[in-house]
Amino acid sequence: MCDSYGRALLRVAVAQICQALGWDSVQLTACDILTDVLNRYIEQLTRGCHRYSELYGRTDPVLDDLGQAFKLMGISLSELEDYIHNLEPIGFAHQIPAFPVSKNNVLQFPQPGTKSLGEEKEYIPEYMPPLISSQEGEVCLV
Repeated sequence: MCDSYGRALLRVAVAQICQALGWDSVQLTACDILTDVLNRYIEQLTRGCHRYSELYGRTDPVLDDLGQAFKLMGISLSELEDYIHNLEPIGFAHQIPAFPVSKNNVLQFPQPGTKSLGEEKEYIPEYMPPLISSQEGEVCLV
């Protein structure tokens, strides 16, 4: 599901890039091919960033790693900056929900802001371990 969600977002981004460049329409197969190219490009770029961050002993990449990855791929940052300044920005066409979608808590623990844990312990089975109250910092015995 994650791959299909990301691919759908990439397809919309590719269509918007084509529209920004002056295209009126694009065939579905051409859009799919451009989406594949963009996906592989982003994967290669992120691998390069990851390698440079590991090379310098970091766990999270920084912008310098991105610059090195662009240089490795043969992309001039000054040309990219010039392209960005000459292109009119376009907002994404759809509202993007948070991913992954948060799920309802199906555990039998009380939600934050409800009554204190000591008052609602009849729903917790006796074989469950004691709960630690985050508000009071004390153990609530079942």
